[in-house]
Amino acid sequence: MWLILNILVVFWVLLGVLCLRVPPHEFWPAAFIALSLPGALILNVLFLFYWLIKRSWFVVLPLLVIILGWGYYNRLVAFNFNTEEPEGAKTLQVLSFNVHVFNAYTDKDGVEREASSEMIDWVATHPADVYCLQEFYSNRGSDTYNTVSRIGNRYDKFRYFSVSFVDRNKADIGIVIFTRYPIVDKGVIRFGESNHNRAIWADINVKGDTVRIYTAHLQSMSIKSQDIENTYSAIGDEASFKKEGRNLARRLKKGFIARGHQVEKLLEHINESPHPVIVCGDFNDMPSSYTYNELARNLQNAFVEAGSGVGATYNGPLPFLRIDNQFYSEGLRAYDFTTHYEMGLSDHFPISAKYVLEEE
Repeated sequence: MWLILNILVVFWVLLGVLCLRVPPHEFWPAAFIALSLPGALILNVLFLFYWLIKRSWFVVLPLLVIILGWGYYNRLVAFNFNTEEPEGAKTLQVLSFNVHVFNAYTDKDGVEREASSEMIDWVATHPADVYCLQEFYSNRGSDTYNTVSRIGNRYDKFRYFSVSFVDRNKADIGIVIFTRYPIVDKGVIRFGESNHNRAIWADINVKGDTVRIYTAHLQSMSIKSQDIENTYSAIGDEASFKKEGRNLARRLKKGFIARGHQVEKLLEHINESPHPVIVCGDFNDMPSSYTYNELARNLQNAFVEAGSGVGATYNGPLPFLRIDNQFYSEGLRAYDFTTHYEMGLSDHFPISAKYVLEEE
């Protein structure tokens, strides 16, 4: 019976891996199967220990899955400990952070202003050469939230700010790239009808070499803490649980399909770049997704190559979610990656990576 169960888990892993290649907008159920892949990978490890305890030769089965599928395990947990800066190399440090409009909309009568100011100062004084910020908020009429000035002008950085919309307080909201190096070219990638979700790019001159920086904010999962709590609280009430479950499934399906289209459009632009690229952003999808898989097929992931641990970036009720990433192309090499858990004022944790610009 245990051998049959182990074989079923192996088929589950294979099906999950195959579903990673299926565009959700062509067959959306594949996205849900791919989403379950981490569960199959974990069960396979448990079977490895089970057969070891039993001292059975069946241990070969889960062991082969781990060896052949190591690339998928490595997406979930990374093991890299060499973070020394190469001597004499040309390097670049990049910070990516969904700043959640610096919590401006939760600032009631200035109560949260001190925390917002702390977040802004943390970003402004981070030693990175490039900042890629999503859900960026700047109000020129506010001493606290005049973030373009506080982060960019005050610290003498070049910038490219793509504004998605202007709110009733006349504050600009969008995505931005700040860099200490000159911007020689720039542009925006719009994702269809969505005004909030987009990507921008900037070619920067790094001591004579040009690197193209992308920052992207893909379609949100549209799942709030209350939705998760409602689903948990509905357990035991069949009618209520079905209702909440369908609600979550509809939102997930919508997000899978939208991000599938968006990542394909983003990759079309990336593949035409004449320069090495670094792609940062809030992708709102996990490593077991079509979105992540398409990027990983074309680029290296900084966390996988230079990070360690789980690297969760979502600061919310669902643990272990890594939905913020940095990818990079040939001509670059990541040698250090950090998830900044010390900055917990947004619903995302900042991530930073250090790169070597390799000589041709």
